[in-house]
Amino acid sequence: MSEIQGYLDQNIKVVAVVSAFYGVTETLIARASAEKIAVGSVPYADLVASGEMRSAQELTRYLIKHELPAAVATPRELGFTAQGSRTSATPKGIHPQALQQALTAASVVVVPGFSAIDDQGDCVLLGRGGSDISAVCLAETLGLPAVCLLKDVDGLYDRDPNRFTEAKRLTRVDYATAKLLGGELIQPEAIEFAQSKNICIEIAAIGKPGRSVIGNATSAQTTASAQVPADYMVADELIA
Repeated sequence: MSEIQGYLDQNIKVVAVVSAFYGVTETLIARASAEKIAVGSVPYADLVASGEMRSAQELTRYLIKHELPAAVATPRELGFTAQGSRTSATPKGIHPQALQQALTAASVVVVPGFSAIDDQGDCVLLGRGGSDISAVCLAETLGLPAVCLLKDVDGLYDRDPNRFTEAKRLTRVDYATAKLLGGELIQPEAIEFAQSKNICIEIAAIGKPGRSVIGNATSAQTTASAQVPADYMVADELIA
């Protein structure tokens, strides 16, 4: 909440894109399997995306309880469309007017990540780590030059900091290096989309001052010598 409050103190409105709580998506996938809900069906997508919906509702209630002007805006309400596979769709766009109306109504707009709707209005998923590309798409719709993804580590490292004590955080990283090093920390499709729209991605952690910036700048770490980290958890995303 402190990050959101910090933006509001600067009179900057916030769009917070949230992921499901840790382990919830896996639980929902297991439930779908147990109930024999076909992968790739609309009921499957609806069920698996419900974790993010719950997170958005709970964050909004928490913010309102602490007297912050927040409201949920679902992908359907924002006209966030995507096409392709039901479980790994490619974003098409977000209705700019719907997003602006949401920001007019509340200074903090909480958006469930990971899902969108197809041309028929049915739920589609944006692939593993899809909340990342949700956040980048929202930044692009608002014409922002950068998006901040809040993770459980304070940036992108040259190797897994949980396994290597000598791991170094990279302050500035080019898109190609970020894709190589990102592992499960950042969705590759989100990096590709950000690059195509010339949007910088900031990787930060709640309560920590350090961060990495992914953009066109040349990285100090070359892609040839980079070591790929693994097993990161995407907690949530925040764009302002």
